[in-house]
Amino acid sequence: MSVFAMSFFSIRTRRRIAAISTTALIIAMAWVLQLAVVSKLSFNGIMCSLPLTIIIVWGITFGSPLSAPTTDELRLSTLRTVLLRQVLSGSISGALLGAAFAALYSSVLPVYPFAYPLTGWIAGYFCLRNFNKALILCIPLVVILTFLAEAMMTLELYFVGRPNVIEGFLQIAVTESVLNALIAPFVFLPMRGWFEFDRYREMMEAR
Repeated sequence: MSVFAMSFFSIRTRRRIAAISTTALIIAMAWVLQLAVVSKLSFNGIMCSLPLTIIIVWGITFGSPLSAPTTDELRLSTLRTVLLRQVLSGSISGALLGAAFAALYSSVLPVYPFAYPLTGWIAGYFCLRNFNKALILCIPLVVILTFLAEAMMTLELYFVGRPNVIEGFLQIAVTESVLNALIAPFVFLPMRGWFEFDRYREMMEAR
């Protein structure tokens, strides 16, 4: 292995370690804020979910590692290939982040909340990093994906025998979706800034 290759690998490794460390710090801070601050702020007994908002915003910010198909690729592909590509184009990092938060929530819930990693994955379908109106678009996406996550969570709790979850689903899901949407811009802006800074640093290192 050449000296240049070793140097490049070292830089890439350091960047990856820094990204993982930053993500772990975000998870810890979000968990503490949810328990210590957000849990004391509620509307009709329902509070926003900072971890779920972070999972959704993470997915729509960092998106899928798959590159967007070209016009020629879409024209030559079959419907099955296009659908398969779409299914596989979710956010891997969003799913992993959701799994980390789900592992924390499993200590206070009777189930492991599979809705969190699934929501993180699905959020990658709606990557907003190349949109000028991303800040505005992230708000309805947070509403929709929060509602979806709450629907999955309600079904999971229903199947394990948690009483009265179906009856209160609509009120909880709608209220939490709105509350999450209100805090979404404050999560999206620093996360988008982190992504743009990371991309700028990559460009500088490649020169």
